[in-house]
Amino acid sequence: MGIFDEYGPKVGGYRYKKYRPPESLTVTILKLAALGVVFSMASILSPTFLSSLAYKYLKYKIKSYNRRQIQRSLYYLKQKKFIAFSAHAQKPILTKLGLKRVKEAEFNSIEIKPRPWDGLWRFLVFDIPEDERDKRFVFRQKLKALGFFHFQQSIFLLPYPCDSEINKITQYLEIEQCVHIITGSRFSGDKQLVKKFGL
Repeated sequence: MGIFDEYGPKVGGYRYKKYRPPESLTVTILKLAALGVVFSMASILSPTFLSSLAYKYLKYKIKSYNRRQIQRSLYYLKQKKFIAFSAHAQKPILTKLGLKRVKEAEFNSIEIKPRPWDGLWRFLVFDIPEDERDKRFVFRQKLKALGFFHFQQSIFLLPYPCDSEINKITQYLEIEQCVHIITGSRFSGDKQLVKKFGL
């Protein structure tokens, strides 16, 4: 990142850093726009805006931000072309770039939490074509980040149910037909794996 990416033009002999809103806030606003939540640039100045929005969409925790942060984040998202405003009413509309950013954020937030082991192994087998090796690389990195054990070349292993999470990942990467989950029982030589996962 160069200086002109991080800083704005000189003002009064000084170069100020560009405003970069909190990542969680920008993603929250994009998700609200994706849901078709109606709020305008003017409405956020209303004293009742934050409380009404927070109560209606409490899971997004937007109440922890003030009106100025939200306003500046809206301008930031518009500048990045993640949202646009209609000509007749200043309602935020999610653009294709914005939708892509929402999906990316949802992909990055996927996690598989450990739970009591049911004694079964989940073998994740995949065969992603060479012409989609970029997707294969991202998929492998995501599996490692989720705690999968690299069992063999195209086989990863996990002791916890993961169908829902893997479905989301494969849909995002558009590789649903290339990935399969096989559930298996204990096998000879898996003691080291049991120890590795702390089961």
